[in-house]
Amino acid sequence: MAEKSVLITLTTGKEIFVRTMAVLQLTLSMAQQEMDMEFLALGPGVEVLRSNQRNSAQFGEMLDKMRNAGVNIKVCQMSLENIGLTQDQMFPADIVMGGIEIARCIKTGYTVLTF
Repeated sequence: MAEKSVLITLTTGKEIFVRTMAVLQLTLSMAQQEMDMEFLALGPGVEVLRSNQRNSAQFGEMLDKMRNAGVNIKVCQMSLENIGLTQDQMFPADIVMGGIEIARCIKTGYTVLTF
């Protein structure tokens, strides 16, 4: 684990495109500063990982840049089920139990930022 470990949770969906893109850019910028970064989409935030929507190209490009910078991209299984999304409708991400993932990060000393 790097000196600073940060979990960014996104609970804002695609309906606030500019804010969502700003959070993705923030995550990328922090990863480029050699911080240990994890990104977790929860609730409406899982929409950012949907590959078949109007903004998919922009979201997909940012997610690729984040992944290439070493960001671990995760999505909450319960949130996916609640929205009715399946893995074949999404960009690549690890599917986790959101609450358990947040608890793990807090327990191991991560700073958690929620947007």
